[in-house]
Formats: sequence, structure tokens, C-alpha cells
Amino acid sequence: MGPRGKSFFVNEVRAWACGFGRLEVRLLRKRDYYGVREIYKTVRNEYLQYQRQRSGEVYDPVGPDLDTAQLDFYVTTHSSFVAMENEKLAGFLLAQPLSWINDWDKVLWLEYIAVHPAHRRRGIGLALISAAQDFARKHDIKGLLVTLNVDNEESKSLLVRAGFDVKDWRIASYLL
Repeated sequence: MGPRGKSFFVNEVRAWACGFGRLEVRLLRKRDYYGVREIYKTVRNEYLQYQRQRSGEVYDPVGPDLDTAQLDFYVTTHSSFVAMENEKLAGFLLAQPLSWINDWDKVLWLEYIAVHPAHRRRGIGLALISAAQDFARKHDIKGLLVTLNVDNEESKSLLVRAGFDVKDWRIASYLL
């Protein structure tokens, strides 16, 4: 079931009719690169500004951009998704399946989850995570793993709502 309404699944596309309009979650495509980069830059700048306000300095620098080679990689994993709200890119989730990590076999590592500030609080993050969970189930992946920034309360809250066990604020896991 979708975040706020009835969902349907057709050809790796999941769509919801929700109170804010039409939300579609689908696999990442090359044509999405510009929108993904714009959201990444917005979220990155937001996070750097938060750090400066909190401590007066940047203590957790993040890369300036996602390059084409990185995005090409995420397309080839077939486990990365974008969320389109009324046909506008509103968020993305970049992931890769891993054969193992620590004591886990077959894990889906969610590396980036980002929703543009203008589209938050509409269930988009949950819809992206739901798509990743469905991908994992379909491919017999045993769990999902996320690392998150220590001071990102919104990410922690989203992951807890999605059923993840968040430990220490740094690692969140979801067993299937």
C-alpha cells in the first residue's frame, strides 16, 4: 500500500494517488540525472548550512556533486529509484545490492535518500524506501542497510517510520 492512497505496480513503476497529486516511483534512468543532481545539491547545501549553524564549521563534508559515472553505476544496479510528483522529480534513492556486509549475506545498501524540500512531508521518502524493500524481496535480499549522518533527525524519523532499527543514529537496518 502506498503512503497515502491506493497503489498499483506496473513494469517496475509504482504510482499512488495521494492528497498532493500523482506520485510515481520508478527505476532511475539516465534522463533523471539533471534532476537528481539538482536535488542532491539542494540537500547538500541544506546539510552544510545546518552544520555551520550548529557548530560554526563544516564537520562532515559531503561531495559537491554526483558525477555521471556514479549515476551510471546506480542505473546499472537496477535498484535505484526516483519519485515523480505530478511528473516532476521530487526525490531519489540510490542503492546497490551487496553480496555481503559484516555478518549479513545479500544486503541492499541504500546510499542516498533525498527528497527536495518543496516535496517533503508527503510520503515520498517512505514510497522510495517501499520500492527498495519490494526490490529486496523480489531478489531474495535478506536486509537493507543505511548509514546516516549523526545529526539528521529527519532521516532517523523516516527510517524508524519505515520499520528500520536505527542504532546509534549511524546505522539503520531492516531485516526482511
